[in-house]
Amino acid sequence: MSGKQTEAEEAMPKRFPITDYFLHYVGKSKMQLLFFLMFMLIFPFLGVFLREIGRIIESRKLENPSYPYPEYSDFLLALTTCGLLLLIMHTFKISLRGVARSAISKRYPVSQRNDRADRLLDRLFKGIYFMFSFGFGYYIAKDLDFFPPALGGKGSANYMFDGYPYQEKQPLLREYLMIQLGYHLKSLVIHLWSKPRNDFMEMLLHHFMTVFLISLAYMMNYVNMSILVLYTHDFADIFGCFVQTFVDTDRVYCTLTSYILLLITWFYTRIWVFPNELIRAACYESTTEIHGLWLLGGMLHFLLVLHVYWYYLFLKMGYKFLKTSHAEDIQHKIETH
Repeated sequence: MSGKQTEAEEAMPKRFPITDYFLHYVGKSKMQLLFFLMFMLIFPFLGVFLREIGRIIESRKLENPSYPYPEYSDFLLALTTCGLLLLIMHTFKISLRGVARSAISKRYPVSQRNDRADRLLDRLFKGIYFMFSFGFGYYIAKDLDFFPPALGGKGSANYMFDGYPYQEKQPLLREYLMIQLGYHLKSLVIHLWSKPRNDFMEMLLHHFMTVFLISLAYMMNYVNMSILVLYTHDFADIFGCFVQTFVDTDRVYCTLTSYILLLITWFYTRIWVFPNELIRAACYESTTEIHGLWLLGGMLHFLLVLHVYWYYLFLKMGYKFLKTSHAEDIQHKIETH
């Protein structure tokens, strides 16, 4: 009987790998399915807007030919940054993989140590980058009139669209945006290239929206708003990366300290400041006519949903730690083989 069953199973056509992957990582999780539907929902709106963006940009250049409007050639800096970061990160991981592997807690089986060491180095590299981008962003924006006190400035987010679309060109601001775009392009490339994990769809949605938002905002000259959004995100990301750096080691106090700082900074910047300062000023109180703000605003609200969902995951991780005394990254799991 078992022989007949085996023959029957072998005779059955196998599904395509992409089907197996979808069922495994999306079909078994309601949240991943929700993120997949959100991802698919974006595309029709993108198509509608992208048909008009070229015409809008050309009309603005003709209307004010003396203004240094953003150019597509500016994206060369983003592509160069992406390539350099990929090279630096590859060298970083090769050089420190042995040290990282020895830092992984002995509670994990040998079969997982390489994966966990790679994750440790990946998050450490990201944490270092976010420290740089946060400091660079503050240096550029701290004295600008649209940088609000909630983020360490002296101005008001309500001024982010003053003079739009021909706002005064601020020193290093556009270069900052292209460097940030290069970093997020690097993250998207690595995400698509890496072995899929349980958070694949939500991270794909996050990386895709971030790359698109920065690119769209740059070409539509939403540069003031862009630095506010990116700066708001980078602060909490520093501690998020350090939590994920230490979580697989025996450095419990480092993990716990980073975790507490993550909860504080994430709630303040992403759940309080992001909607109450930035989304409010851009989407609900701005009196400036801004073409495409409906799409940009919709994607900002999608990001806010992700912020709340991830905060829930952080709290869930903390609860599990209190219950079991074992810290684990449940968002980006390493599978046991």
